Amino acid sequence: MSHWVYVLSGYPDSGTFQQLVTEGELGTVVVRERSGGRGIVDGFVRENVYELMMVACFRWVASGEPSTVMPALREASGLPPTPDGTCWP
Repeated sequence: MSHWVYVLSGYPDSGTFQQLVTEGELGTVVVRERSGGRGIVDGFVRENVYELMMVACFRWVASGEPSTVMPALREASGLPPTPDGTCWP
């Protein structure tokens, strides 16, 4: 199984950090629940891919409740909206 390194950047006051992902398929967005955040999530959208090194770079888009972050990620990633605005295809 392949491993991707996701480089997440642009999050206010946190700098850049990396996350090792063991998924086989590269994602368009990353949603991370904050530790101790009580359901607050941070959303990132993919900007660049370096396939040879298996590195994907993502930029921060929004933070908050999932119901507000997911539509912002859809808009930033260019994915079409869903009827309820919260679910991914």
